[in-house]
Amino acid sequence: MIKLLSFFVFLFAFLGTWFLFNSRNSIGIDVHAGIQSKLSIMIEDTIKKNKPRSSNFRLVRIFTEKIDDNKLNAKFTFKYDDQMDDNETTSQTMNGEAILSRGLSEDPQIQKWIVQSVKTDSASLEFKEGLVISSDGNSTVRSEAPVEEKKTE
Repeated sequence: MIKLLSFFVFLFAFLGTWFLFNSRNSIGIDVHAGIQSKLSIMIEDTIKKNKPRSSNFRLVRIFTEKIDDNKLNAKFTFKYDDQMDDNETTSQTMNGEAILSRGLSEDPQIQKWIVQSVKTDSASLEFKEGLVISSDGNSTVRSEAPVEEKKTE
């Protein structure tokens, strides 16, 4: 009797894990790739709009993960150069996170995703040419060595 009960427990566990691993994913890899591509373009366009003197955009990383069948979490890191008022160039790094939810679509083959929120956690600022500031406050001299400043928002 115990052998028969053990067999059914094993069979139930085997079938449960089989269906768990072979079930169809509601959000395919192509959807993740499309969202990552469109989101990176949207973020770059937003930075260009808000900081028109920025250039040399580089996507360091972006990945999306499923929260549930109708929500995704996207995390990203961007680097870009920004021209300051005194011709100083800085390299800025921006980390952020976006929450997307599935929207209604007329065509069931096409999924629509709505960006609910985008927040940036921290920024890192690196000066291309450092400035030496004297204690009397009268003169500033450019140095050759790059200076790094980390800023958290």
